[in-house]
Amino acid sequence: MKRGKKLLILAVALLVVAGGAFAALEFIPDEEAEVTESEVIYSLDAATLTNLSWTFEDETVSFDYNGEDWTYSEDTSFPLDPTRLNTMLSTLEEVSASRTIENAEDLEQYGLDEPVCTITVTTDTETVISIGDETSLDGLRYVSLGDDNVYLVDSGIYSNFSYGLYDLVSKESIPDMSDLVSFTVERSSGTLSIDYLEDSGLAYSDRYTYFAVDDGEYTALDNTLAGDFISQISGLTWGDCVDYKAEAKTLLDYGLDSPAVTVTVNYIETTEVETNETDEDGEPIYETREEEKSFVLEIGDYAEDGCYARIAGSDMVYLIDASICDSLLYTEVSELLPDDVILLDWDLTEGFDITLDGVTYSVTMALEESTDDEGSTTYDYVFTLDGEDVDFSDVLSSLEALESEGSAEGVTPELGEEISFVFHRSTDTFTEVTLTIYKYDSSKCIASLSEGQPQFVSRDAVVDIVEAVTALVLPSE
Repeated sequence: MKRGKKLLILAVALLVVAGGAFAALEFIPDEEAEVTESEVIYSLDAATLTNLSWTFEDETVSFDYNGEDWTYSEDTSFPLDPTRLNTMLSTLEEVSASRTIENAEDLEQYGLDEPVCTITVTTDTETVISIGDETSLDGLRYVSLGDDNVYLVDSGIYSNFSYGLYDLVSKESIPDMSDLVSFTVERSSGTLSIDYLEDSGLAYSDRYTYFAVDDGEYTALDNTLAGDFISQISGLTWGDCVDYKAEAKTLLDYGLDSPAVTVTVNYIETTEVETNETDEDGEPIYETREEEKSFVLEIGDYAEDGCYARIAGSDMVYLIDASICDSLLYTEVSELLPDDVILLDWDLTEGFDITLDGVTYSVTMALEESTDDEGSTTYDYVFTLDGEDVDFSDVLSSLEALESEGSAEGVTPELGEEISFVFHRSTDTFTEVTLTIYKYDSSKCIASLSEGQPQFVSRDAVVDIVEAVTALVLPSE
């Protein structure tokens, strides 16, 4: 056998021996301790349990149990979510050890001189379960029952008890506020009020549904921006609960005695109510009932991990994401305005006038229904210019596709008008909507709508629209 191959075999053998030795040291640090296989080392009959307490990270919590319900030993009014306690109970119903180190003397080697968690189970007797270090090989935990033995137990016994009191609190529910009526933010800089209104006639397009309200004046907002702003609260989830019984003094500590922000959400709650009547099959008949409700959130001081917040009037205080507080404190209406260049409902448009190079061209438009040989019905816009059918559908699509490149509010165009459109609408309000596009520089134009703030737009996109219109109104011979 070659020398290199002999060395390789020897190295592998040494590795196996070393691994075995390391494993042995991992499980039996005491030189004279004896290792035996073991199965169930503790079992609990839940019907006999009267109290369960544990110490984790220097916090001791204790819960009384009557066979069905749990109560916090120090305060029966504690709003308890029993889910984790029931998991703890099931963990203790049968605790099995994969190995037992008998007569273990040096508990420090197992982390049991200062356990990471100590569980006290009270039935007709009291049992103390101490949890020590985790093994590096298989993730087991050293456990002591005070009987001079050390057991290697599944680490689930530790993870299921690694909680403090506030990890077991039942947090208040946040209602479904998806059917929004209004949203109001009160802060020292002023009040921001938003109403949700469909088919309101308050803007030139009914596609706008969110409106800022100020002294009875309504301003259309961008649907996405306003929706995202409101969803910070309508879709709120609580962070950690930090206090379940806040009093006047502690509210001061949280900045909730005089909140920095108060948010009021008015929404419609829909419920199915039994009518005490039955249908022909004997099934109960329900009616849909709608009722306007309010949700009021108060936000106080910033904390290391967020902001303090509570439902108005509640004793419970939570942390919420600090970015929510930032947004509610500093967002202004100007940041929620639409950046749409034009957002018309074409089916409400009867025609439009185009002014190009000082000449105005009048176009009528109507929705025409047609049915093919297979009975399928389609609807198309028909455009008429000077008695002739001329297809302006691509021009309208290009107008609607114009993208804002930023607000041009306060900017005066110096180079004159490029093209303008006046749209005539079959509506009670905003019967005419004017879009005027001005030259600005070599890369941008300014699009100014009769409703809304002017926007910078791409000059190339405008040139394409001008060329398309020119080809339609001044066809080549």
